[in-house]
Amino acid sequence: MSSSPRQTAIARGLALAAAFAAFSTSAAPVKGGELVYLEQQAHTNLYPPAGGFYPNGGILNQITDKLTWQNPKTLEVEPWIAESWTSNADKTEYTFKLRPGVTFSDGTPLDANAVAKNFDTYGLGNKALRLPVSEVINNYDHSEVVDPLTVKFFFKKPSPGFLQGTATIGSGLVSLKTLARTFDELGDARNIIGSGPFVVQNETLGREVDLVARKRLSMGAEKQSAAGASQPRRHQDSGHAGRQRTHRCAAGGTGRFYSPGTGLR
Repeated sequence: MSSSPRQTAIARGLALAAAFAAFSTSAAPVKGGELVYLEQQAHTNLYPPAGGFYPNGGILNQITDKLTWQNPKTLEVEPWIAESWTSNADKTEYTFKLRPGVTFSDGTPLDANAVAKNFDTYGLGNKALRLPVSEVINNYDHSEVVDPLTVKFFFKKPSPGFLQGTATIGSGLVSLKTLARTFDELGDARNIIGSGPFVVQNETLGREVDLVARKRLSMGAEKQSAAGASQPRRHQDSGHAGRQRTHRCAAGGTGRFYSPGTGLR
């Protein structure tokens, strides 16, 4: 049986905890507490299609879910928020059935209407809010809400890559309130409302972002092994920084990022 995306995140967190334990007197994983990692650059914007820039994607991966995920071992696209999907023969229509009971961290439903609005925005952009079209969604035409848990997407030309595109960082799902903000406003991490296992608690612009684990998760997701994770941002030797970035904030809740030269507090 394949692992779920949240099981994968937790497994990575446990691996990171074990690595830290090698430098301590106890090798046993610790539940709760705070996990710290370092990032050399500040995030620039958390509009999900901007997630291709590593510091942006590292935060988005912790606070958003996606319709699907791509299993790194099999490369198969597997269910996440979408329980199942179908497409027509020429890949111009895709229909997704969603999991019931999923909510964003502000309590609003992650339903077909929210998913439709996300992909209408990513596929068409929003000039008034200066939100650009996603690079991973091509030939997009429109969406249709079939029922509260079923959404259908239509494309002007065959788009065989769309299914894989729903698994990318740039397709993270955010609340309707988030999608109503301008591109510039989405540079503030506190303005991003997702359905992921973590939420942004605080941001010191250009210096630090704190992520905390959600107290209650929908979908019966497993508990995080750490209650917090801190992600400081400053200059490091490349090897150390690379190791820290590999694990990001997968194990838990508070993420602190520090700008170069500011040092740790």
